[in-house]
Parts: sequence; structure tokens; C-alpha cells
Amino acid sequence: MRILLFGGFLGSGKTTTILQVAKYITENKHETVALIENEIGEAGIDDKLFADSGLQVRPLFGGCVCCQITSDLVSSVREINDTIKPDWLIIEMTGLAIPGNIAKLIHEYCNFYTGFKTVTIVDMGRWPELKEVLGPLVTGQVEKTDFVIVNKADIEEANRQEIVEDIRQIVQNVPIKVASAANQLPPAVIEEVIHFG
Repeated sequence: MRILLFGGFLGSGKTTTILQVAKYITENKHETVALIENEIGEAGIDDKLFADSGLQVRPLFGGCVCCQITSDLVSSVREINDTIKPDWLIIEMTGLAIPGNIAKLIHEYCNFYTGFKTVTIVDMGRWPELKEVLGPLVTGQVEKTDFVIVNKADIEEANRQEIVEDIRQIVQNVPIKVASAANQLPPAVIEEVIHFG
């Protein structure tokens, strides 16, 4: 089972991106995908959207996955591996989680996967403001990621290069792709997301 862990601040486009990646894997690779969705609050906002797409969802409730329900995440990953045995597990983190912290947890307690990658979605239009207002929370989401998609490029084109360079200062050698999930991610970008090498 290969694991893709998606992070990114609230409203960055994680769900849209995940659905496109999952659909690509099932339709083009003919492999199975299971999803774990984490939401803050008592009801998952995106449950119906995922279910309507014909994808299996295991929502986790009760708070931020990086603090209150950490053990449930590990248990869910193990359960999915033992019972469903999908080719892929996609985990959507809440917009307040730091993917690097969750990755460390999974590396420590779920060493049965055959590939693991964190993907952080950045909202291009809101990056400067979020970075200024929330600082370490937002920069922490890209610090220890394996892949960055700078999303909503169709909305914010004027400062594109400046924003990408700002993110590059944080992630150094990590691949950064600029895209617009609302206008469909290019297959080449999805191939890079799902490639382990």
C-alpha cells in the first residue's frame, strides 16, 4: 500500500486535488484507492462529495488529527491496510495540521507501506497574507513536505514567480508545481504526485 498524505491550509483546494488524483489512479492505473478524511468538528464537510465520487471514505472526527485523534489515525491506517488492502491510501489532513508531524507518526507506527509521500497544497492568492498572519502554522505545512502544488494559479497570476520563490526558500529541493485544480490538474503533475523514486 502506498500512502499519499495531503496537507494545506483551509480552502487551499485539497479536496478537489485529491479527487482528481484518486480518479486518475483508478481510471488510468486501474488500482484501488481508500481515503481517510480528517475534519474539525462533528461532521465532515466533504463526506458527501467523496461518497458521490464512488470512493471509500473513513472520516475521522473530534478535532485536529495532529493532537487529539492521533491514535485513531494510526489505527485507521492499520485497519485499512489489514482489511481493505488498497493499492493506495490517500489521507486528507485538516487545514490546521502540520503534515511533517503526521508523516513522522506514520513512519514510526505504520512501517508496512511500500511508498509514502506528503503533498502540500498552497493557495497562491492567499499565501502572502496567510504567511504574514499565521506565520509558523502556514510555513510549517510546507517545511517538511515532499511535494508542493501551488494551486489557484488562474486566480493569482501577477505575483506567481515571487510566491514560488518565497516557497522555494522554505522547501529548498522539493518539487514545486503551479497549477489550478479547478481547471483540472495536468496528467503530468498527477504522475509526479504519484511517482515514488
